[in-house]
Amino acid sequence: MVAKVSLDFSTLLASTVHDMKNSIGLLMHQINQLPIQPGGQPLDTGQLQFEATRLNNYLIQLLTLYKFEQDQYPIQLDEYYLDEFVEDLVLMNQPILQPWGISIEQQVTADLCWSFDRNLLAGLLCNIFTNVIRYAKSQVRIECIQDQGMLRIRIEDDGPGYPEKMLGELSEQPMGVDFVSGSTGLGLYFSVQVAALHQCEGQRGRVLLSNGGSLGGGCFELLLP
Repeated sequence: MVAKVSLDFSTLLASTVHDMKNSIGLLMHQINQLPIQPGGQPLDTGQLQFEATRLNNYLIQLLTLYKFEQDQYPIQLDEYYLDEFVEDLVLMNQPILQPWGISIEQQVTADLCWSFDRNLLAGLLCNIFTNVIRYAKSQVRIECIQDQGMLRIRIEDDGPGYPEKMLGELSEQPMGVDFVSGSTGLGLYFSVQVAALHQCEGQRGRVLLSNGGSLGGGCFELLLP
């Protein structure tokens, strides 16, 4: 008689996510290699690239959250200039923003330098940019300033804004599933977890959502000590 093997589902999920992430990475590469139509116009790959990027972001978030839970993620804090960081971030996301006709305005305080985990913060903000595409009409604005001893990163869009029930400071508890929109709240939960890992002198990072701002749509704010 064969002994029954008990599997740790969280470990199995993490392994599967890792394999799926690699496959989607190859899919994204293939999309970028699609041929050009006669007349020099690229094929309409914007939606394909967008969906592949969303899937890739979700899987990376799941894998990273698993590593958080298992204390396997060594946070690496270092100082970075925000103008260079934001410029790299915008260039990284340009391929998925451009097909949708969305322009990005950058406003970063000159010589602003801060300590954070670059990979975590880049992943967090790339996810926000991907979500912005779904709702923004044509404009996105990213602002980085020092405010009362905190780094404030604010991303605004000209879309319809966040639902009323989501406004305010987000907690570390999962938001649950919205069966109407299909949203699991994974991206925002990931943002809160990443923010909370950044701690200094008794303060920890926070995430706030609001509506209005300079573009009249949704406003995502990340505050880091």
